[in-house]
Amino acid sequence: MKIMNADSDKVFYLNDADSLPMGMLGLDTLLFTLALVTVFHATLRGGEYVALTLGIIMIATFVEEASVNNGIVTTHCHDEAILMITKCSSFNSILFYLPWLYTAIISARKLGLPVWAYPSAAALFTCLFGTCYEMLGPHFGWWKYNDEDVANGALTERIWGMPLMGAVFHPAMGFGLALAEALTGYLSNPGGFKWILMLVLTPLCSLLIDVPVRIANTLEISKYVSCPLTIVVIFVFPTILGFISGATPMLRKSDPVLFSIPFLWASYFISVKSWDVPRGAIAADPGLFAVAYVSATMSVVIHVWVNLFGSPKIKTK
Repeated sequence: MKIMNADSDKVFYLNDADSLPMGMLGLDTLLFTLALVTVFHATLRGGEYVALTLGIIMIATFVEEASVNNGIVTTHCHDEAILMITKCSSFNSILFYLPWLYTAIISARKLGLPVWAYPSAAALFTCLFGTCYEMLGPHFGWWKYNDEDVANGALTERIWGMPLMGAVFHPAMGFGLALAEALTGYLSNPGGFKWILMLVLTPLCSLLIDVPVRIANTLEISKYVSCPLTIVVIFVFPTILGFISGATPMLRKSDPVLFSIPFLWASYFISVKSWDVPRGAIAADPGLFAVAYVSATMSVVIHVWVNLFGSPKIKTK
């Protein structure tokens, strides 16, 4: 069924909690909590980090509304939540970007990789953090994708209901924000103009990752090949090469507040099957949950290394 922009003039409205399923209330609670923890962490680090969180919310609103309410059709539609921005666009879907992108940027910077590898490392953080969300969302009915391809091939070829391009979208957003931050030098030398430029560049830099997949699609190469290959070549290899070339960690001080964000996130997704009721059209499959659990666990393990295990001998900031 094609998803149209029904009631698209309905904006900023609340739903009665009693009318919402337990799973959606849980997702709302989780993302509101993680957003508060993220802002608290940013406040501890300084004004430029608070501005970064504001910028991420602005980027999220633009990206989500461009996908959901483009005036013609939508690529996907989020189910009703406590607070809705517009029809099909829940506030929790926008809040997701805040802990997702913030933890990726801060953690990737701590690795001290060469500037050319930093965006790829941030992409891997967002990929591992977001995979469980992207894969389980349609199963639990948190959102549904348009059955028709309204995005020039982006919605074709799916695995467990998730368009394979969704697997590329997650690292692409982390890559885009990190590349924009690196090009502007915002966190190294903050400034108002740099902040604005970073926000403008982020979606454009993210779209760079769309190019190789589109070229492969033109050559009739399946996304089952092009999407994993894109992740390995553009994100995994540069990160590994960055370490090989000599990473100089900027800061490996134990950071339990930052670690709590991916830990709470992964804990929720590893446990959600035990108490939430699937409402989506995607049937449960052992492979679906296996991939979601593995990615969530890997995310936590990497954040343990980066954000809990300190390196007291490193004194550079």
